[in-house]
Amino acid sequence: MAAPRDLSIPTIDISRDPAVVGHEIDDTLRTVGFFQITGHGVPDDVAGACWEAATAFFDLPLAVKSQVERTEGGLYGYFPMRSESLAMSRGVSTPGDLKESFNIGPTRPPAHEPVDDDERALFSANRWPAQLPRMRPAWEAYFAAMDALAVRLMSIFALGLDLPADYFAARIDSSPGALRAINYPEQQLPPEEGQLRAGAHSDYGTLTILRQQTGRGGLQVRDEASGSWVDVPAVEGAFVINIGDLMARWTNDRWTSTLHRVVNPDAGAAVSSRRQSMPFFHNANHSALIEAIPTCVAPGEQPKYEPVLAGPYLAAKARGSVAATA
Repeated sequence: MAAPRDLSIPTIDISRDPAVVGHEIDDTLRTVGFFQITGHGVPDDVAGACWEAATAFFDLPLAVKSQVERTEGGLYGYFPMRSESLAMSRGVSTPGDLKESFNIGPTRPPAHEPVDDDERALFSANRWPAQLPRMRPAWEAYFAAMDALAVRLMSIFALGLDLPADYFAARIDSSPGALRAINYPEQQLPPEEGQLRAGAHSDYGTLTILRQQTGRGGLQVRDEASGSWVDVPAVEGAFVINIGDLMARWTNDRWTSTLHRVVNPDAGAAVSSRRQSMPFFHNANHSALIEAIPTCVAPGEQPKYEPVLAGPYLAAKARGSVAATA
């Protein structure tokens, strides 16, 4: 194993000239698929209301949360403890992750007729707890803010790749994004062998926007050059951004879809502290063809990957992460 290097996770102010920011992001994503952003313009009250509603939901009794548990094969609703094993998306068998979550998908129906059952499922109805009437409006407002921020970032990405700012626009205008809140409860018992709060995985789509809790560590990214794991600190008011596998394919691996995980921060202690996070997963249109961007293929070289349709690729990845019932 190579010696550890100083792999930093930079914080980038995206309120500046988009072309300048795009090339800074390009430089970063050539080495590590993570960075943090400020200057994003998401109102604190919109983010805070969604966060607080998520906390209130996780504080409900299990019997109440289970009333909105996702249906069999469904995508949205409550996911109980240990119901996912993210490492399984890479073919690594581990016990179910030590987390529970609540997921929603698009808050508006698509402007077109879905092409298959997988796309139809992406636009299926969200499930809301009757005991928390404030949850739906808070989450829908935050979803809209995240979706708009993702579109803005994709435009900046295009400039960083020496493309027109609207290069991705027609490929993401029916994007089936997803918003998730994750609760990592205090651990009263030691984890099983190989069990983490979230196993090592890469994300599947274009990009992820993460709000994480300050003062609660655990998120780490892998430095492939050295094999070491690097902490991603929580920066007040910032969002963590990482790209997913589809964006790495789109850029012909010019950009890195980095493995990451959430570890048990108090390993060896009787109790490890509770942690909460909120990722928004942005994707390409279900029928978008993902093939190497011309500016990412050197003259005389061939693309590394065969073209794929975004929807079927993402569906296969998602099915691979479902853990056996504990």
